[in-house]
Amino acid sequence: APRMASPALPPLSDKPSARDRAAGVLRVGQRTLLRFAQPDDSREFLDMLKRSREHLAPWMPRAARASEPTLAKKFERMLPPAGNTPVKLRVLVCAREADATGPAGRMGGVVSLGNISEWPQLAATTGYWLGAGETGKGLMRDAVASLLDIAFEEKKLHRVVANILPATRRSHAVAAALGFTKEGVARGLV
Repeated sequence: APRMASPALPPLSDKPSARDRAAGVLRVGQRTLLRFAQPDDSREFLDMLKRSREHLAPWMPRAARASEPTLAKKFERMLPPAGNTPVKLRVLVCAREADATGPAGRMGGVVSLGNISEWPQLAATTGYWLGAGETGKGLMRDAVASLLDIAFEEKKLHRVVANILPATRRSHAVAAALGFTKEGVARGLV
């Protein structure tokens, strides 16, 4: 569903400073920053996935039961240039502030644009997830809003679709809060 203008939408995210850009940051939201994965993020990424196995199992069953070498390959696909191509963008969601879950700058999850198409469609799909302990803090709403800023401002897309499993209540709430409209349910997913 496309994002529509709404007075309830969060303010636009900020473009990063030159120093942040050098560290791979793409956008800075109120609660999160989106950044490219770096090779030295591997251990934290793998730890996040391992401690989130049970939490992610309903939506990402293959990742939930994957071996460490398979998870390592998943991380490698996050690294540029694989994580940033003309048809996809995968970035880390990092919390800007410390809380009971961990320090400021900690990895919280992933957001992505996929199936990015050129003219005349100028469209993409989005996917997103947070690790265990990071939900309910407004991080994903902020991160997806920042991702949409990249999609519409920088990539000049006209449409972003969130393909969400029917049972993922929190993902539906994020999409609704950001002005997505429900257009239907794909056959076989009900």
